[in-house]
Amino acid sequence: NSALHLVFDQGMVELAQAVSADTSVALFKFFEHFPLSSLASLLATILVITFFVTSSDSGSLVVDMLTSGAGEGDSPVWQRIFWSVTEGAIAAALLLAGGLVALQTATIASALPFTVVMLLMCWGLLRALRLEIVRKVSLKEAMLAPRIAHNPVPWQKRLARIIKHPNHEEVLTFIEHTVTQAMQQVAAEFEKRELQARVNNDDQDRTWLEVAHGDEIDFFYSVHLRPYEPPSFVMRDVTPRRNEALRYYRAEVYLKEGGQDYDVMGWTIDQLIADIIDQYEKHMHFLDAVRLGKSER
Repeated sequence: NSALHLVFDQGMVELAQAVSADTSVALFKFFEHFPLSSLASLLATILVITFFVTSSDSGSLVVDMLTSGAGEGDSPVWQRIFWSVTEGAIAAALLLAGGLVALQTATIASALPFTVVMLLMCWGLLRALRLEIVRKVSLKEAMLAPRIAHNPVPWQKRLARIIKHPNHEEVLTFIEHTVTQAMQQVAAEFEKRELQARVNNDDQDRTWLEVAHGDEIDFFYSVHLRPYEPPSFVMRDVTPRRNEALRYYRAEVYLKEGGQDYDVMGWTIDQLIADIIDQYEKHMHFLDAVRLGKSER
């Protein structure tokens, strides 16, 4: 607004002419019409340098992470320095060869292949959204086989399980023993029916059952250990260390599409098996809906 005021209201057309001649000095020409122009130009230069340095640092960090592999921990310092120096050298060479125009041209040319990648990403997103719609509809229409409850849990035990806030070791022990045993029994039954099933775990405190379905979407049922902050009525007047000690954990179910937001901590093996079978039955109904959709195209 100030620049427009200077040009249109005060008739300083030389400012517009200077900008038209060289846009790189536009900001500094603008500062010349204000007090302390030298200080303002110095601050602007520092800000511009900071912007480019931080942008280059971020770009080098991303390239370094991509080349070193995500999830592999911190990459070597020399590797980060290498990418930073390489990026700066390429930019300097382009500036020396053809100035800002050459740098802009190289940027646009290098970004062109990513257009194809983005188009493929859009196509993949569209397919995923259509598949998600089929999944939602199929789950609503799924008619699960009726189950007769055996040895129902007394309501007192259910209430105690809801109120109790188990610690890390309790939930981890439950996953490593009860959950694993339930999954192994189900996997063994799948194997008897000539379906490839396997039970695995990792160092991220999770155990999962995976049933292969060939070219179709595999069934995946996982139980993760997930931390939660203690309730507000427990957190009153406690120190940060005490607050950390009061953190509790849940054994939550995850499927192929993500977390299901329910806790199975304290369930019996039979209850876990029943839940796995329920989820598998829904998964099979979903696969039937996908096959039907493909046949109607």
